[in-house]
Amino acid sequence: MMPDPVAIVSAGVALASAAGTGVQAWYQRRQVLWDRRKEKGSLSGNVEEIIVDLNEAVRKLGCIRKDFENEVQRNKMKAPSETYSEWVRSVVEIDKQVAEKRVIYDERRKEEAFFWSSSYEDFRKAFKKMYDKVKSLGEESNQLVDKMFVHLSPKSVVNKEGLDNDFVAHEKQIKEILDLLGSSKVKKIGILGTAGIGKTTIMHNLNKHEQVAKTFEIVIWLEVSTEGSRKNMTKEHLLQAIVERLELNIRGSSKADEITSGNAHEVAERILMELQGKKFLLLLDDVKECLNLSTIGIPESNNGSKIVLTTRLHRVCRPMVERIIKVTYLSLDEAWKMFQDVLKSSEVLEDPEIRKIAWRVCNECSGLPLLIQKVASTFKFKDNRTAWRDGLNNWRKWPEKDREGIKEVYNLLKFCYDDLDDEQRQKCFLYGALYPEGHGINADYLLECWAAENLLGEDDSITTESLKCGHHVLSHLKYVSLLENGESENQVTMHKFIRHLALYIAEDVPDCKYMVETSKGLREPPKVESWTEKNRISFGDNKLKQLPASPDCSKLSTLFLQKNLSLEKIPPTFFKNMTELRVLDVSHTGIKGLPSSLSFSKGLKVLYLNNCTNLVELPSHIVAALTRLEALDIVGSGVNAIPCQIEELTELRRLRVSFSKSGNENATQEVNFNHKIISKLSRLEELVIDVKSPENWSNDVVENIINEVATLQEFKSLKFYFSDKVVDVIEVFGSQNLRIHVPDATILLNFITGSLWINVRDIENFEFYIGCKKSEHPQLPNFHEYVKYVKYCEIEGRNFPILEVLAEAAAFELVDNNNIKQLSDSELTNMKGIQSCLIEGCDAIETIVGTSNCVVLPSLEHLFIKNLPKLGSILKGPLQPGSLTKLKTLVLTGCRTLVKVFPPGSIQYLCEIQCLEIEKCNEIEEVIAESDAQGNLCVLPKLKKMVLQDMRKLRCICAVETLEWPSLAELKILNCPGLSILPGFA
Repeated sequence: MMPDPVAIVSAGVALASAAGTGVQAWYQRRQVLWDRRKEKGSLSGNVEEIIVDLNEAVRKLGCIRKDFENEVQRNKMKAPSETYSEWVRSVVEIDKQVAEKRVIYDERRKEEAFFWSSSYEDFRKAFKKMYDKVKSLGEESNQLVDKMFVHLSPKSVVNKEGLDNDFVAHEKQIKEILDLLGSSKVKKIGILGTAGIGKTTIMHNLNKHEQVAKTFEIVIWLEVSTEGSRKNMTKEHLLQAIVERLELNIRGSSKADEITSGNAHEVAERILMELQGKKFLLLLDDVKECLNLSTIGIPESNNGSKIVLTTRLHRVCRPMVERIIKVTYLSLDEAWKMFQDVLKSSEVLEDPEIRKIAWRVCNECSGLPLLIQKVASTFKFKDNRTAWRDGLNNWRKWPEKDREGIKEVYNLLKFCYDDLDDEQRQKCFLYGALYPEGHGINADYLLECWAAENLLGEDDSITTESLKCGHHVLSHLKYVSLLENGESENQVTMHKFIRHLALYIAEDVPDCKYMVETSKGLREPPKVESWTEKNRISFGDNKLKQLPASPDCSKLSTLFLQKNLSLEKIPPTFFKNMTELRVLDVSHTGIKGLPSSLSFSKGLKVLYLNNCTNLVELPSHIVAALTRLEALDIVGSGVNAIPCQIEELTELRRLRVSFSKSGNENATQEVNFNHKIISKLSRLEELVIDVKSPENWSNDVVENIINEVATLQEFKSLKFYFSDKVVDVIEVFGSQNLRIHVPDATILLNFITGSLWINVRDIENFEFYIGCKKSEHPQLPNFHEYVKYVKYCEIEGRNFPILEVLAEAAAFELVDNNNIKQLSDSELTNMKGIQSCLIEGCDAIETIVGTSNCVVLPSLEHLFIKNLPKLGSILKGPLQPGSLTKLKTLVLTGCRTLVKVFPPGSIQYLCEIQCLEIEKCNEIEEVIAESDAQGNLCVLPKLKKMVLQDMRKLRCICAVETLEWPSLAELKILNCPGLSILPGFA
């Protein structure tokens, strides 16, 4: 029984990587070609001769057929064409006919009169016709190579089902992405945002956009994960989706289990070959893990192909893309436009009252596209004022997570919370919902509260280590878009709907017995009965005027009363039952004093009294009772110095205070800020001082404070807030990393000699900024390479940095000093370790290094000299052996009186120079003196780069024209009109 030709064509499920080009190559190698033989037998009247030729022709046709079938077997993911299948059927049929005719012929030829009968002639004609058919099929095979497989290209764009086609959100982001799709600089784009923010809608609008259809040959949309999962779909599932989109032929392509780990690599290779050379757009929706695109057959193309992915996770987005588009909540105008688009009915909004209600409903959706879509879809069936009013009344009952239109959104965002997959992060997130809606949250305060509430580890102390842990949690919550950056650098915000989500969730968490009534204009607090059993209460941003006398709050650990300006008095017994209180925020209130009952809250760790302008003192007996207090903020309160009482706070780690001078600001009398108390706070780690006074006495304040904190073993940070800037005076990182910014060197000396840092050699990394009011940041190129750095600038008088510090420094900047004329011997002696040096804007400097009997700057590798108007020479007098022998880079800019780059005889010590740049030094006429080149034609043997720019008097690099430059790779000359001699460049 002959095999079915179609079965032969399509049999098997193994996959191969050969494509159409492979078929062509195979055909060129195939040796069995149809040959137009000499047709002697086929033209003969002798049946036997015809049969011989016919048998040979059938054999060769069978070989051709076998070759074709082998090629089909190697290309099982390609669908054989109907032309090819019909040819195979014809071959099988003629083979069958020839065989059957031969059997009949062999029987008849045994008859005696057969060869003289008419039947013989009939056989001759039949075999001749078969021969012609076989020959014709053989010739057809020559044209069949390009027609073996179906070459139907899939549609360039396929619309996704289940997505609304009738509205567009985030038009700005869509336009930005479309611009990037047309750019040659960016190949991979990430769309980042929280759940429900509209990322998939953006992808949908890209998928159907006319510009995209014109730009790309094919758009591939992959749903990388399923809702509710924490991981991407399997590689095999993604491969299956791509195979179906590209319409590649694989038996059972609708069954995901047809692609297994065993054949996935072959499928990926096949996809790779299919996409190679095509200009494609790959849309990856909802990526939850980093994805290696090569494992699913996606090529790295340079033909304009692009990849766009959506995710809510920074850690996924950053390594996978080159540009991130952050999707934020819609503005009110954008939200209103989307709300109307979803309603689809403009007639109902023509009613002014309905339009007003619709606007209020839309505003309640908080700019969250998913919520707008759900809510507007619900309201679009309401066609009269009564129905719209009822709908609005339902909204006023929000939050009710089971209400129509809300539950799906809640479940989606609840997944984001569950996906935190860490109880510590979850509890920290829920704590953020205590803060008033729409207000920025001070990140430092938030971290302190987390630590005090024991949310950052086993220890509830507010230490540098616990706060470091808190920073990691905070960063993660921002990465997953549950928190966002606020208006200022040190603020975060929680979006309205995310906050409601947190409050929903907290209802079901045993440890979160919250009562949150914020920003509601309350003049009286909720009934005291509702306070019982609560562990966290927040009444912030209201108009409270009074509080209950003694609420039963034995489990209360956090109480927020901030931003109640009308609250002037707290009842004397208010805190009597709050023995477990850890965090108390009464900032921005009108209170004039603290009640004595606060002493019952002996476990209080955080107390915020900032901006309580009517509060002028801290009662001693209360402060003395708060022995566990670790964070105290009285900035902007009526307390304008360090209270004497706080020396009782032996556990205090973080203190924020204000210094202000009352009365005549021009007065010169000494003001006592009780700074000596600071040294008694042995556990103090951070001190923030808000200075509201004239700057002419602030240096004294800085010096006094620095001297006090110098003796504190655990101290990490000193920060001053002046009227125009914030100065980080002291920052300690780790155990041996120190950064100091002080007004003058004397203060630095006093700090070092009076502190644990007295042995400068033991400091692993330091940055010392002395002066530097206008220039706070390093200006040295590659500054980060140097772990010990000193910057000295904007100082009147010499008052040079202490020599012990210079002796340990690796990098040094001298900027904007108008008194120093040259570096002294003592200074140079202590600069032997300096590897990089910048001297800039020092109007008095005449020479860098004068006549010296010591070895000068033996370790210096990079020297930058800029804008020294009186500089006459870099060096004066002969150098001692070993001086400047490591100098690799010399940059001179804006030294308008400098005549010679290299003083006579000095260049012999500078043979290591690799980069020489001279710009705007108008008096220089030659770079290398002729006397230095006499007898030495290779004076700078390692020079690789030379730049000469804007030097109007420069006439030659060197008068010796035979000078050699064996290492020079780059020569740049700009605007040097007098330059005529270029030695060695003939």
